[in-house]
Amino acid sequence: MQLKFTDLFDGLGTEGLAFSEACARHSGQDVEIRGWLVQAHDGSRTMMLVSREGDCPDCCRSAVAAVILPGFRPPRRLNGAVTLRGRLSFGFAVRNGIASHLRLERARLSGSFSP
Repeated sequence: MQLKFTDLFDGLGTEGLAFSEACARHSGQDVEIRGWLVQAHDGSRTMMLVSREGDCPDCCRSAVAAVILPGFRPPRRLNGAVTLRGRLSFGFAVRNGIASHLRLERARLSGSFSP
């Protein structure tokens, strides 16, 4: 199943950013999501997928739509937007000291999604 950030978040790009009902509905399903990779600035090396190039939850003053990618390590030479496939997981969780609400478990690069 192919999902977009507009499927997962209501109020994208606004101060009213919130998780949509689709997060719970698709939790546990294998999905593909397209976005940009960013690494957390807290020293954890946690990778996140964000909806817009240049967005960073650690740097932006406003809310940023992000999906945590537990255990994901990107290839060295990766530029531009990526499409990732994995199992969507929604609900508060703390894993290896990292708290999150929305995750893409077992994320890996996918080549089948067209924007």
